[in-house]
Amino acid sequence: MFDVVGVILLVLLAAGFGWLARRAWRSQYSVVRWGAGVVAGLLALASTAGILLASVGFYRLTVPPYRYPVPAVTVARTPDQISRGARFAPFCALCHSPTGKGPLIGRDFGEGGPPFGALYAPNITPGGEIKDWSDGEVIRAIREGVHQSGRPLVIMPSEVFHHLSDTDVQAIVAYLRAQAAVLPATPPTRLNALAAIFVGSGVFRTSAQAPITQPVVAPVHGPSAEYGRYLVSILGCAACHGENLAGRVPGGLGPPAGPNLTLAVPRWTTEQFVHTLRTGVNPYGHTLKQEMPWQVISAFAGDEDLQAIYAYLHELPPLQGPVK
Repeated sequence: MFDVVGVILLVLLAAGFGWLARRAWRSQYSVVRWGAGVVAGLLALASTAGILLASVGFYRLTVPPYRYPVPAVTVARTPDQISRGARFAPFCALCHSPTGKGPLIGRDFGEGGPPFGALYAPNITPGGEIKDWSDGEVIRAIREGVHQSGRPLVIMPSEVFHHLSDTDVQAIVAYLRAQAAVLPATPPTRLNALAAIFVGSGVFRTSAQAPITQPVVAPVHGPSAEYGRYLVSILGCAACHGENLAGRVPGGLGPPAGPNLTLAVPRWTTEQFVHTLRTGVNPYGHTLKQEMPWQVISAFAGDEDLQAIYAYLHELPPLQGPVK
């Protein structure tokens, strides 16, 4: 994944601007020394910083974050498992389908975006590369953000899926294996030096998570606040609504800012909450913003699931968050 051309270009820029800065400082004219010299010197420093950050970024993108053994799991692929895993298909399709629906043939994230190189959400039908992966390697990729090779994944929301129970993640694998194979596999991800600089600076992070070494068991399914808390964690509500669900400040990088759920939801009844996520219209007659994936949540969740989410949100202490 190392971008040799990009790094060489940064080295040439650093050397070129450094040479210009030295020439300018030797000039007999103070305007040249303090004008061109300072500008060229700053550009030389920026290019050098780019080399260092790109090196750190490529290290983080290519070096395995840890070398724990892959879980020795073989998914049974029973009809019940496949059916359970199919509930998660709409979430998979958000990234792994160009249309937002099946089949999960992959998607080019680089198309129309920043010039970060080749960045693909892979084909995750049995026609893609996971056909050669073990079930444990697929589970590790989902929950821990690690490729079969051991390198970190990018963009994969493993910080959310890290909370998936063993039962649910195995159901997802059963569903992925049961799909019809679609060819071809997507090209490999090859990020360039610019993307590595963002990773090296910490602006973008890889998907790698701490290894899961103990069984993960979900609460008993039902309309309880405990089960609702589990659903909120695996649905990634905190990504938009903030870590404590008290809202996020609009603007900046990352997911869109969602409103303060600790103030809004307790004002609604259970029926109003369920109706909102079934129709996309809140109790005040306002249509939810396009960024809110209520259709996906509605396709995933049964009424008991939505009641559980409401029960959990309803018992949260009210917080004065940035978005009301």
